[in-house]
Amino acid sequence: MSRLKLFAIPLTAALFCHALFSPLRAETSFAPATSSTATSVAERRIEAAIQTELKKLKLRDQALEKKEMELKTLQAEVDKKLSELKKVRAEVTRLLERKTEQEAVKVKTLSKIYEKMEPANAASVIPSLDLELAVEILQNMKVKAAGRILDNLDAKTAAKLSTSFPALARD
Repeated sequence: MSRLKLFAIPLTAALFCHALFSPLRAETSFAPATSSTATSVAERRIEAAIQTELKKLKLRDQALEKKEMELKTLQAEVDKKLSELKKVRAEVTRLLERKTEQEAVKVKTLSKIYEKMEPANAASVIPSLDLELAVEILQNMKVKAAGRILDNLDAKTAAKLSTSFPALARD
């Protein structure tokens, strides 16, 4: 083997490594060697392979940048939707609180109405009400008036309403 061939192989490998790992080379396009520097077929193949790899890396980098932009856009949309959901949740909570307050006022008003009714008449209507509403009405009444209504109810309904008082207080 001649000295020239022994020198060319390590030099070609060194150029290949330099082209692959050099930041300057990776960012700039790898210019193919002129006919005076690229003398062998092997060097031209290596240069062609390097060019192909650089093109693949550039395409991959562009694809990654595109995906990154898409992700940022999607993240912005998700953040916007989340913000809107928080606003809607706050509004729903506010409306529920308002409804609860209005129902409490209605129950107090009903309690006053039932309290002023004749105990027998109130006792005839109470069993037809929802159990929870009936208990709330009785709880908002004066104890004496609620007792008179319970006295006019049949024993089973009176017991059911009476046992529901502590259960509602625990909820």
